[in-house]
Amino acid sequence: MKKKIVLFTTAAGLIYMSLSSYRSGPGLNGENRTGARNSTTNCGGGGCHGGASANTTVAIIVDSTGNVPVTSYVPGMTYTILINGGNTSSLPNFGFQFTAVKGTGASQTDAGTFGAVLPTGVRQTTAAQSGTLTFIENKQSIVAAAAGYYTASFTWTAPAAGTGNVTMYCTLNAVDGNGNENSADKSANTSVVLTEQTATSAANTEKIIALRAYPNPVTDNLNISVKNAKQGTYHLAVVDINGRNIEDKDININTADYALSLNANSWARGTYLLHVTNGTDMKVIPIVKQ
Repeated sequence: MKKKIVLFTTAAGLIYMSLSSYRSGPGLNGENRTGARNSTTNCGGGGCHGGASANTTVAIIVDSTGNVPVTSYVPGMTYTILINGGNTSSLPNFGFQFTAVKGTGASQTDAGTFGAVLPTGVRQTTAAQSGTLTFIENKQSIVAAAAGYYTASFTWTAPAAGTGNVTMYCTLNAVDGNGNENSADKSANTSVVLTEQTATSAANTEKIIALRAYPNPVTDNLNISVKNAKQGTYHLAVVDINGRNIEDKDININTADYALSLNANSWARGTYLLHVTNGTDMKVIPIVKQ
C-alpha cells in the first residue's frame, strides 16, 4: 500500500540549492544545510548563497491517497514525499536538501529509507558534517518547469514500529542559474514532525478529517473538498507567504463530505497556505497560483 507524503512549509524542509561551489549539492561538499544535527540552517554564508528570504517558500507535504496531507505515519509503509517551493522574483533554477531523522539534537539518526528511483538531477548522499545522516539533494542546478515554481518528489519507507516521532527537514534555495553564488539567490527552511500511528490509530485512519484542493496549481477556480469532518462551524483561511489573509470565512459543514469553490483569479502568482479548522483540529495544505 502506498501513500503520498506532501511536505508544505512557508520556509522549507528540503534544501533547494545551487551555486558556484555547491551547485553539485551541499552533501557532496560535506555540508548539511537542512537544520538537522550538526547543520547550518540555510544556504547563506560560508561559501554559499544569499541567505534566507521571505520571497522564497518551501513545504514538505505528507499525503495519503487522493493528495490529502497527513501528519502521522504507519510503520513500514511507503510514502511519496513531495517538495513544493516558490519564489516571488521568479528565479528560474533551484536546489534542495532533505533528511528524515529520529531522536533530538546530537542524538539524531536516520529514520526510514529512501527509494532507489530519484528525479533527474537528484541523488542520495551522506554529508561529512552530519556524521551518518542520509540526504536527498540536488546534484546539479535544477531548472524549474516554470520560473518561480519548484517541485520534486521521491519515495520514503517509514521505520519500524516503536521508532516514535520522525522529523523531516528541508532547505530549498531559489537561484538565478548563472553558476555563481550571489545575493540574488534566496533560500528557505522548514521541518515537519510525523507521529507514529499505533495499531488503534492506524485502524481509524479513514475517520480523520481529510482536506483536498484542486486543481493545484490553480489559475481561476479552486475546488475544496472536506471529508470525514464532524458537523459544525469551521474557519477557512488562505494565507500568502507574508502571512496576509487572502480569504477569510466561516463555513458550516453539515455532511461528512463537504465541497466549496473559491475564485482565485485575483490572487497574485505564488504559494499560499489553505487552513481549515474547527478550533480543535486543523488541516493545512499548500496552494500554488499560476
